[in-house]
Formats: sequence, structure tokens, C-alpha cells
Amino acid sequence: MKTVSEEIDRQPAVAGSFYPADKQKLHKELENIFASAIPKRCSNVRAIICPHAGYIYSGEVAASAFNQIDTDIAYKRIFVIASSHQEWFEGAAVYCDGDFIMPFGTVPVDRSFGKMLVERFPVLFTSDRGPHQKEHSLEVQLPFLNHILKSEYSIVPIIIGTSDKDICKEIALTLKPYFTPENLFIISSDFSHYPNYADAQKVDDITKEAILANNPDVLLASIKKTAEKKIPHLVTSLCGWTSVLTLLYMTSNEKSLEYIAVDYRNSGDVEYYGETNRVVGYWGIAVCGKQPPH
Repeated sequence: MKTVSEEIDRQPAVAGSFYPADKQKLHKELENIFASAIPKRCSNVRAIICPHAGYIYSGEVAASAFNQIDTDIAYKRIFVIASSHQEWFEGAAVYCDGDFIMPFGTVPVDRSFGKMLVERFPVLFTSDRGPHQKEHSLEVQLPFLNHILKSEYSIVPIIIGTSDKDICKEIALTLKPYFTPENLFIISSDFSHYPNYADAQKVDDITKEAILANNPDVLLASIKKTAEKKIPHLVTSLCGWTSVLTLLYMTSNEKSLEYIAVDYRNSGDVEYYGETNRVVGYWGIAVCGKQPPH
């Protein structure tokens, strides 16, 4: 039986497959990825949306998004939010029982904050470790964070298991008080899954524009309309739509924020490895505080 004092660190699940398991090889790969990514073009970044595929496919787009982060800020907390690929459950799972062990070292988890969410909002949040154990979409963001941030930080790892938009809205309302400049939000999502190259470009552009509108209803309508088109082999236009939707529910009424599209590619763009008849799309998007008029 689990005791309150028991600590169980979360071990890496996809090191050696999605990214190198060797510390030095990982560092070198990240250096190469960031060297070819889009440089910083935004300021006052409050959140980013970035992909979570293997680094060979989506690494440069993810790095372009991470390049927008203000790396000199000592963030109080970094919320890393992803949608579950492994388990379906109501609400969201917050890892509260330990830290994240990675090839480069240990990523501290703000366990007391996670436990507070679970205790105060048990209908929305669980401390179940199960959804985190094999989930890649959150884990693959951590090497990017470690590579660029200059100050020490702790994360709040959240896996969303629901497909109920109303629950996503409740999660957003709970987290919105923490959507402040002292915190950073990392939202993990790929875009279209498995259409051909040309269809992916069209679908991903439509989805991107819906996100830039900063309106949850616009995004939901866009996803629905795209699905109704019956595009060959398209399984989803936004695999982490619940995480992106949760972000939009936090930002939609904030007129001081704007969404900025930073970088786009799909897996068909990868030299030697990319197939163009069946691709996955990747957008990097930043959420920034608007500059006041001069």
C-alpha cells in the first residue's frame, strides 16, 4: 500500500528511440537542432505549442518554438501539458510522487503544487502515475527545456486524459490563476496525422489559423469541419487538441496576448526518412504578451 512519504521518480520511457539516451549524444543533437531552428522573434512569451515526435522528424520545429522563450527569466513553475496517447480517463493526471529522471539528470517536479491540485480539485486532477509511465509527449519536451533555460526550475507535469471539452474548460479555469508572467506553459501537440504531404500542408494551415484566432469555439469548429471533409488517411488534425483547447480557454479573453506562428514542417520534409504519402504535421507557436503602443 502506498504511503504518503513514498517517493517514486518517473524513469525515461522513450530515451533511445525518440531522442538519444546518451547524455553527450543528446547534447550534440540538441546543439545541431537549435543551430538550424528559427531564432527568437517574440518577446514576453507566456506559452508555446510544440510537437512531440522523434527529434529527427519534429526536433527543429520544437526548437524553433523553444527559441522564443525568454531564457533569462527564473520561472516559478513550468507547466508541461500533454494529451494522453496511452490511457483514456476523466480529467488530468498530475505527477506528484517524485521527479523526472532524464539522460541529462533530474528534472525537479513541484510536488507540493501538484498535490494541492489533486487535493483541492479531485474531480479534475488525479495523482495516478499510470498515464505518465509510457507517455512520450510530455517527456520529449524536457531535454529542450534543459538545453535553453539558464536558471533552475521545477515542472508541473500534467497529462490530460479526457476528450470532454467542458472538462478541459474546467481544468483551464483552475490553472488560469497561474497563467502569469512568472510561470511558463509548454503545450505538447502534433498536428495532422497520416494524410499525404499536400493535404497535410492545407489541413495544418487551417488548424494553425484557428489557433491563432485565440478562440476555443473556432478551434473546435475547425477540427469538426476538417473531419467532415473525409480527407484520405487523415486520422486527426490536432492530436493534442485537448491540451491546446485547455490553453485557449485560459487565453481567449486576454486581449493583451497574441498567438504567433513560428515554424512549420511535416515528416515528409525529413531528408532520407520522410515519406510524402503518409505524414505527420508539426507547428511551433508562441503565445506572447503584446507590446504596448509607443
